[in-house]
Amino acid sequence: MQPPITPTSPSSPPGLSGTKLQIVEAALGALKTKGFAGASARAIAGEGDFNQALIFYHFGSVRNLLLAVLDLISERRMKEYGPAFEAARSAPELAVLARTIYAEDLERGYITVLGEMVSGGVTDASLGAEVAARIEPWIEMVRRKLEQLLSGTPFQALAAPRDLAFGLVSLYFGMDMLSHLQADQSRAQSLLDLATRLAGLVEAVLPLQGEETDE
Repeated sequence: MQPPITPTSPSSPPGLSGTKLQIVEAALGALKTKGFAGASARAIAGEGDFNQALIFYHFGSVRNLLLAVLDLISERRMKEYGPAFEAARSAPELAVLARTIYAEDLERGYITVLGEMVSGGVTDASLGAEVAARIEPWIEMVRRKLEQLLSGTPFQALAAPRDLAFGLVSLYFGMDMLSHLQADQSRAQSLLDLATRLAGLVEAVLPLQGEETDE
């Protein structure tokens, strides 16, 4: 098994810099400390120490700005972990990466932000659809990896990779948000420990990708 993957420093999506990046970072901070309901234009401007008119000039609305926060988070996470995820060739490697992502999400407050945006989307169907659309690339990435790992194995016919990917991503986000609500990470950590142990069993069944089997 490879050693734990060390993420790079947070980056910014192309085209998001200067004042716009400052505004999005302030909105990220407001979501973490004040929640979705408290992330008003006034609160965000106070967080970043700028005139709230800049929010509407650059983003048109607070709603658009808060969605830009999710875009920022997703871009950062995809850039930091996407290459390692694509390069992983075994279940244990993926389990190590999952633990790394979880720890970083927790430290940076991304779990809190996603939970707040999901809660806002529960009572606003159009916002909920926008939030769900930003989770879809992660489901697709997991689907591709599952297809690689399951290809040519007996498990390939048991369940569609798309369905499994949806279930795994849902489990991850649900675990994140419930742990946040309970202010207790011990169960999530225990579940990740279990996943790491089970990954060793999976590795014994699934061939390493890229290796040829002996004939």
